[in-house]
Amino acid sequence: MKKKFKLWATIASLALAVCIMAVGVYAAASVSLNVTSTVTFNAQSVFVGYKGKIERATSAEFSSPETLVEEHEDWVTNGSTTSTSSGTLTAWTPSEVSFEEGKQFIRYTITFQNNSGFNIKVTPSSVPTTQSGVTITENNKALASIAPDATATWTLTLELTDVSGSVNIQVNPVFTITQAA
Repeated sequence: MKKKFKLWATIASLALAVCIMAVGVYAAASVSLNVTSTVTFNAQSVFVGYKGKIERATSAEFSSPETLVEEHEDWVTNGSTTSTSSGTLTAWTPSEVSFEEGKQFIRYTITFQNNSGFNIKVTPSSVPTTQSGVTITENNKALASIAPDATATWTLTLELTDVSGSVNIQVNPVFTITQAA
């Protein structure tokens, strides 16, 4: 009788261990690490253009980055003149942005080109600042005053710091572009 009990107890322990392992594998496989984005631009009485791209890398230096979204651009123009206009820059909705195992850094880069005959400023808003499991770093220092025929670059770097759970972050910045005071 003791042998039968030990045999059944061993079989039950093995079955329980297999079940727990299966649940752990399922939980690890069902983690999602996605980023959704819509980048909006409001150009007010300026001629401006932008080029944007999104890259993924293994380090914060972005040496040998993987291009996630090819360079995208749009321009407010008025033929060959640089007079003022309230042109419209189309919104940019990049897709296929996600973290990947071993590539825990994502960087958004948008370069603005001032084609106006005066200084402009670019004011970002609705930029995410916190997200559980992600460190967010924004660099917008060069956007306060962009000289005519000059460029300035805005970057947003996302670093995945916790892969134990799902991360679904929304990056939906709005850029207001006006004449600098």
